[in-house]
Amino acid sequence: MILKRLFCLLAAAGLVLTALAVPVLAQEPSDDSAAGVGLKENVKSRLERLQAQRQEIENKVKERRAESAAKVGEKKDKVAAAKRKLDAARAERVKTSIRRMAARFEAAIVRLDNLAERISTRLEKLAQDGKNVSSGKTALDSAKTKIEAAKLKLAETKTALETVADSEDPKANFENAKTQLEGVKTAVKEAHAALVDVIKIIKGSSK
Repeated sequence: MILKRLFCLLAAAGLVLTALAVPVLAQEPSDDSAAGVGLKENVKSRLERLQAQRQEIENKVKERRAESAAKVGEKKDKVAAAKRKLDAARAERVKTSIRRMAARFEAAIVRLDNLAERISTRLEKLAQDGKNVSSGKTALDSAKTKIEAAKLKLAETKTALETVADSEDPKANFENAKTQLEGVKTAVKEAHAALVDVIKIIKGSSK
């Protein structure tokens, strides 16, 4: 009897365990599904954080590049401004130098004009004394023509010099002004040489 009761109890316990096991087994797939959903959400959350971090890094890189470009641009502007200032100062020095040279040539031309007048007066006196001064007058006319050429060259140089400041290419205008100034120098020398020839002719006529 006792053994029979024990068997009955064991059988009953087995039925209870089986009944309990069925709900547990039924719940296991539900737990796995929930875990899968949680894992997906976790992965998605991590990806979103990584993307946000990546975007933040990219934004910082862009900002730094923009700042660097701005600094480079600012530096270029400063260099360009300094160069313009230096060019302007250099241009002003060259202009001043050319003006001084032009003033010297202008003074030289004035002296040549005065000398030509004195020579003309001397030729008139020689003519009154009965001397043949035709060759002297011809030479003097040639010298006066050269003096006028020197004056014209000087006027052209002054005009070129005054347009330098408003020119789009001041360097080219400076070179042009200097070239014309060399032309003035040559014209002055030729005029002076022509007057010297007149003086030689006058000395020969005076003998």
